[in-house]
Amino acid sequence: EMVEGPQVHRVAARHRRVLVGLRFAADSPNGRFAEGAARISGKRLVRIEAVGKNLFYFFAEKNDAVGDGADSANEPAQCENEREDDGDTVVMHVHFGMSGQFRTMLHGRVAEPTATTRLRLANAEHGIVAHLSAMTVTHGTLALYREKRAALGPDPLREDADADVVWASAKSSKQSIGLFLMDQSKIAGVGNIYRAEILLKAGVHPDRRACD
Repeated sequence: EMVEGPQVHRVAARHRRVLVGLRFAADSPNGRFAEGAARISGKRLVRIEAVGKNLFYFFAEKNDAVGDGADSANEPAQCENEREDDGDTVVMHVHFGMSGQFRTMLHGRVAEPTATTRLRLANAEHGIVAHLSAMTVTHGTLALYREKRAALGPDPLREDADADVVWASAKSSKQSIGLFLMDQSKIAGVGNIYRAEILLKAGVHPDRRACD
């Protein structure tokens, strides 16, 4: 089954603890993220945001290049640089798809990259290596983050989630509640497993209209 919001937030929480603040050498073992790896290599990971099924990694030369949001598990950073693109900052967007993973390992216990490993991060000083395999891995400026973020609905696992926005959207939607919960523009992070669990616990048939 597709990786859903809670798994994505767990990855983000772990990576905030062990990766944020470090500078990495980056390459693309399977060649499918070569340009992005070259842009990231040598920069410092300064912030991570999890929004629904999406991860955003912010790499820059300076620790304060994109604010102080990296230390908060759910609360987004707010800063002037998000209103004006900082050409120094590289944003990497990750969507795992059905079976992606972003593993962290210590030197001496590092697995070989596989045919699906799009990105390898290595920090020799701390002996940390990370391998990323995912359906979607793209890179860009802060504008990429703003564009992707704007297309997503509230994420219930984030502190900035607004339940009133979701309720207002549901009340005006003739979609089935099953489809509504899976629509990432309405509520971010819910996949097939959590949709089924939510509706079972609520005693609501998935074909019932959201507005009902």
